Amino acid sequence: MSQNKILHVIIDHRENKLKTILDKKKDTITYESKQLDVADIVITNDVAIERKEGFDFVSSIMDNRLFDQLLRLKETYDYPILILEGLNDEVFENTGMKISSIYGALSFISYKLGISVIPTRNIEDTAIVIERIANREQGGKDGMPILSRKAPKEMSKKERRSFIIEGLEDIGPKKAKTLIEKYKTPYQVFKAIRHTEILYTRTGNPKSIQGPLEDLTGFGWKFVEKNQKILFGKKKKSPQKKINDKY
Repeated sequence: MSQNKILHVIIDHRENKLKTILDKKKDTITYESKQLDVADIVITNDVAIERKEGFDFVSSIMDNRLFDQLLRLKETYDYPILILEGLNDEVFENTGMKISSIYGALSFISYKLGISVIPTRNIEDTAIVIERIANREQGGKDGMPILSRKAPKEMSKKERRSFIIEGLEDIGPKKAKTLIEKYKTPYQVFKAIRHTEILYTRTGNPKSIQGPLEDLTGFGWKFVEKNQKILFGKKKKSPQKKINDKY
């Protein structure tokens, strides 16, 4: 593969095992490590992957993390994918969860949420799947880099406004569309971000948000913090906006 055909993905900074595997594939695929609020692997602006190992998959069903993560994935990306790694006999026999409940969750994810589920045996197989998906999505004849934001020549005003908003941190086409449908113009979106306050615990940890974005799904304090910094520079914490710890 020539230099301009090398694939590139973004991987959450906590995915250390996966990064170790991909380090061995530098001739065909490279990655950028970032803190991702949604997804574990981003292939393009439209395609992203949540990776779950077998035991973590079952654990996330039991503590209700799984469906929150997958709903945010679906809201942010047009083509969400769940890679389910190592769901084997050891998982089925040692989690204390009924097999029927595990398959019930998988069925719901697939046919109700419409999220593609790809099973793999191990992390090495997962890396192969990521490379194959990236090759299919990025391997066009023009060799365009994966995360370029080249606007089509023919765009409606609404599409162009959404395209502008897609340039923000941690946002995909679906979230951009949500913001434009609510606020109509990028300027009004920027105002909503600016006037949304981050609430802090007594110990100074960010907890939640208050203001224009608080009623929208998928826009938390991390989104607000990152984009306030990009759009308006660093903002100081407001002591009036602190809230009590629950613990």
